[in-house]
Amino acid sequence: KNYWRGTTTFQSPLVSFVYERGWRQGFSWAGFPGVDREFDMAMDYLSPAYGSTLVDMSCGSGLFTRKFAKSERFSTVVAADFSENMLKQTRSFIQEDNVKAIHAGAAIHCWPDPQQAMAEISRVLQPGGIFVASTFMNFYAPLGQIFGDDALRPLKGIEPFQGGDMPYKFWEEDELKDLCNAVGLQDFRRQRDQRFILFAVTKPQY
Repeated sequence: KNYWRGTTTFQSPLVSFVYERGWRQGFSWAGFPGVDREFDMAMDYLSPAYGSTLVDMSCGSGLFTRKFAKSERFSTVVAADFSENMLKQTRSFIQEDNVKAIHAGAAIHCWPDPQQAMAEISRVLQPGGIFVASTFMNFYAPLGQIFGDDALRPLKGIEPFQGGDMPYKFWEEDELKDLCNAVGLQDFRRQRDQRFILFAVTKPQY
């Protein structure tokens, strides 16, 4: 089973073309800080893995992959996306406890089976390895910053653009924590603004 498969939206060559020519920058409506700032934020969390291998999971057009490679902070940067051929190549490289750092930018909300995907991430991370990701939070997240997410949870059932046939999952912070904890990834830390969240977790040392 392909746990990294994206929705059909991202199989379009047109989407691939426009993604970094305005689409990705357009995430600012949700609080995303811009590609350069988000990259700096991710690098702060990834700094303990400098000199090691980084996998840029769900790399899309390679927008962040190229920035990671250009930084020369990592010994190897591996790009992996929704292509089955790309995944076969990546799986042949990634073995258990083999990777120090994994990044997934604006992706988890697109994954059809995030629980299984996170289990695989935990499997391949080295003890002490780091997973860093950004994604979209739910519709009420901006109010949650003011009043607390718990206070807004009763509204979750009437959230627009969620559930049913929607191909995307918009997250609560606690859901992301639980998702990581369930596969043994710990020390959840994050930065969030409006509907943007960037978080990091670590696989504990044995």
